[in-house]
Amino acid sequence: MKRILTVAFISLTLGGFAQRAQVQSAYSYLKYEQLDKAKECIDIAVNNENTMNYDKAWYYRGLIYQALYKNEKFANLSNDPLNEALRSYNKALELNPKFEYADDISEKKKILAQQFADMGYVNYNLKNYAGALTAYEGVVSIMPNDTSSYFNAALCAERAGNAAKAKQYYNKLDEMQYKDAKMYHSYAQLYLSEGDTAKALEVLSRGLSRFPEEKSILITQTNIYISSGKNAEALSAINMAIEKDPTNAKLYFAKGTLVEKTEKSKDAAIAAYKKAIELKADYFDAYYNLGALYFNDGAHLANEANSIKDNNQYAKAKAVFEAKFKEAKPYLEKAWELNPKIRVQWLL
Repeated sequence: MKRILTVAFISLTLGGFAQRAQVQSAYSYLKYEQLDKAKECIDIAVNNENTMNYDKAWYYRGLIYQALYKNEKFANLSNDPLNEALRSYNKALELNPKFEYADDISEKKKILAQQFADMGYVNYNLKNYAGALTAYEGVVSIMPNDTSSYFNAALCAERAGNAAKAKQYYNKLDEMQYKDAKMYHSYAQLYLSEGDTAKALEVLSRGLSRFPEEKSILITQTNIYISSGKNAEALSAINMAIEKDPTNAKLYFAKGTLVEKTEKSKDAAIAAYKKAIELKADYFDAYYNLGALYFNDGAHLANEANSIKDNNQYAKAKAVFEAKFKEAKPYLEKAWELNPKIRVQWLL
């Protein structure tokens, strides 16, 4: 029995030496840039039970796969050499946190991060957003504090139609207090596309707490309030936005339409439309709405006057509604000048 055990032990030991020799052969092939043979040897080694938990085997595997990236002769040997290299380096450190080549792995991973970033840039320009996302996720895994890579990953996920990952990365940017306020607009839009206005408003609220002066957040928030029928909140948000951006004609136009529709405040609507026109002399919508407001007011008064029997009283009423039509005329004519396709039957 002892002789059998001894033979078995010798056999196992020789097998282990053979596989470690395979690892060393892989490294030798790497040095002489014979990457096909290097890859073949190292893949055998990390899948063999004698060397699958050998830190140096995984370290060499990382070096070999990283060398395959963009290699003119051998790049086709792996579909994803950068991620395989990263996985290999991480495995080596997992097996031995005090690995003698830990510092070198750290330097190699920095180079990997730049290679991932370059790959992301190329894929993004090719509109391969899914591929770009994978690349930027590689950067993030190596440099977990790099906010620009999180942003790139979020943007690529969004364009790749991967809303879940886009929200994941935008949320991470929020936690990391990313310094670009417009990120909150993009983040909120993801929820809006899903019909979740409550979550979108929650995101925008966090954005405003960090960037109270950011107009894009306020305007997005305002649009949500308007579309949700939250008129008081919408008006409050518009007024806040106007304070931040007092020369934005669109904000005054939005205020005019809102107060005209909800508060029935003609004077406030007129003032808002006139301010919009003052700021933007060719603002068709503002001219049209202002002219229509005066015209409709005159039409209402004219209909009421039709029931007056007394000629003197009717003459007075007529003077009032004709004055309204007269006020409407220059605004409607200007609207027609800006857009001749509009109906003009009401022009006087």
